[in-house]
Amino acid sequence: PMGLVEFFAMEAGDYLDRLDALISRPGGPAGPDRAEFVRLARALRGAALMANQQPFAAAAAALERLARAVQAGNLAWDPMTSQLATRTVDDLKILVRKVTSWTEAESRKAEQLAASLHEALGGAALATPAPAKAAVEGQRAIIAQRGAALASTLDQAAAALRHNPKAHSALQAVRQTILPLRGIAGLADFPPLPDLLDGIDRALAEISKSSPAGPETWELLSSAARAVSRAARDIAAQGRADAEAQEAREFVSRLNDLLGLGTDVVSIEALFYDDGGPHIVKAGTPPAHGARLGNVELVSHGEHLRQVADALERATSPLERELRAQVLIGTFHHLASTGGDRLGVALAAFARTAREAVVRGEPSRRPEEFARNLRQAAAVLTAAGTESEDLLAERLGHVTAGLEAAAAPPAVPAGKEWPAGEDWPGLAGGYQRFEQLVRELGLGPASLEELLAGPPAAAALAAASPAAGPPEPAQPVGAPTGAREEAIVPISDLLYRGEAAFRRALSLREEVRAILAQGSPDGWALRDLVEEVFDLIQLGIGSER
Repeated sequence: PMGLVEFFAMEAGDYLDRLDALISRPGGPAGPDRAEFVRLARALRGAALMANQQPFAAAAAALERLARAVQAGNLAWDPMTSQLATRTVDDLKILVRKVTSWTEAESRKAEQLAASLHEALGGAALATPAPAKAAVEGQRAIIAQRGAALASTLDQAAAALRHNPKAHSALQAVRQTILPLRGIAGLADFPPLPDLLDGIDRALAEISKSSPAGPETWELLSSAARAVSRAARDIAAQGRADAEAQEAREFVSRLNDLLGLGTDVVSIEALFYDDGGPHIVKAGTPPAHGARLGNVELVSHGEHLRQVADALERATSPLERELRAQVLIGTFHHLASTGGDRLGVALAAFARTAREAVVRGEPSRRPEEFARNLRQAAAVLTAAGTESEDLLAERLGHVTAGLEAAAAPPAVPAGKEWPAGEDWPGLAGGYQRFEQLVRELGLGPASLEELLAGPPAAAALAAASPAAGPPEPAQPVGAPTGAREEAIVPISDLLYRGEAAFRRALSLREEVRAILAQGSPDGWALRDLVEEVFDLIQLGIGSER
């Protein structure tokens, strides 16, 4: 779905095209339609404010001031004014094309543009004032208020879907409640709240595709409510949100599951019944390839990859990177379903490999390396139309090989170990970790005699007893084991009983109170605690009989 920034880029581009046509139209000394000039400049400024594009809004406000000066007759529409207006619109067009990959450089350009217009209109250069303390506190209060409203709406949507799994109309209320929160100036200064809102947008889009909604849907919406509520409370109380709060982590985990990112690729064998077969009774039909992507589409996907790479590097926490990497799934899906020519095969291989890297958590674990691979792929795709398809496929294959190399453990000479602390995936990494554990624990090679000797506790008991003879041979399952039974501890001995069970039940009181004190209590956690209390009471009563 189109995000707020993308929508602003489209809307602002339309206003600027109409402004360009208006001021370049021959109008004689009277100039353009002055009322329309003011209206379009004001609409451009308003769109920037709604999208929280503050530097751009400042430049648009300077253009609006110029338009009002022309309308009031305080500024003559002469060649110099016409040239100033045309140059300003051209500069704003350049800035709006950068709005999805905005950096501090673009902010400085927008501020310089606003200052130069202000000077041209007879004022001193504008300095960017620091926000007043009262304004910042008011901003935090508004975020807390609207965040609480969004959390409440999410809870209501979850309850509506739980009651009626087809009640997708409840999602529209969530979308409407998100917009005022997004429109708050300076929201980007309070991570990870903006990324949480983007994640909720993705969740709503996925939920809308499925009907009826299942338990995972309303649990996802409830977790989103807790994440937004926690972030809004933290911002109001402390001036910042916890970037790795447990509530946000739970929401991201559930959203990953919804998007198919919660688990890695499932082998085909796991889909068969666990029996002797036959498992495949006839040949299947290979999936049809999608339409071949044109050069414009490839360039567009390349620009998107570059923007995501920039966003990943600007992120300040692993949770933000994980949320920002989720937007790649749609791009990977489109690239993986292209035609079957050489370039299509290379695109599909890259998309599959990159998606697996996202599932493994590479954007969070190795953000610089993953962003570098994305930029390399973006450079290949944006070269469509200027290079041959064979060369594009070859270059993209190198990027795919780089992603695959990042997933594999490096070659290690015989007798050496993997670097400490690394969790290398794959079979080779599993064997290496097993060998390290064997050495650290002082274990010998596997022994059939040791297995037949029975549990280590029984062997240790026999060795410690002076009257113990040689180990008895292994007994069939269910046969009497004599002295070995003494080493087996009944499970009932490990349970609470009597007064100890009642004391344990009372100790859970504070946990129940803590959950009830939350703005949106976790019903599942509360239910588990209540069940544990009842189990403990039953154990206490049973042991007194």
